[in-house]
Amino acid sequence: MAGFEFQEMLAGSYHLLTDPGEERPMSLTLHARVRGLRSFLVQAEAEIVGEIDLQGFADHRAFRGRLQIKPVQRKLVYEARFEDNKGRECRFHGEKELEAIRPVASLTTLPGSVWSGERELARALLRFDPREDLVRFLRSVKPR
Repeated sequence: MAGFEFQEMLAGSYHLLTDPGEERPMSLTLHARVRGLRSFLVQAEAEIVGEIDLQGFADHRAFRGRLQIKPVQRKLVYEARFEDNKGRECRFHGEKELEAIRPVASLTTLPGSVWSGERELARALLRFDPREDLVRFLRSVKPR
């Protein structure tokens, strides 16, 4: 059974835990691929690749990861592995918590953290702007 793909762009800011008062721009542009609809219905997971940009920390870096849909917990979990500007392997972990009383806000807001190994380095808040990005997102959904 065929799969599907889509693109999503999120933008916002992050701060290093060593300097919480300095918010810096951040963006995450991803291309998600689901290889087969049947396996997606069982695993609820998509491969993601794209670019992460944490200004001054990981400028325009390629990433690879996954997007998990956890319906019981009402969450979308984003995991992306990349190298920072110093060549350290890092990972971004973010979770959208879906709320029935705030469906649009919960689907368009992605809080997350940047980690190197077991050490949290930064916290982020990214958003998907439905007025500007929804049409582009819907156009990007294609069968594979």
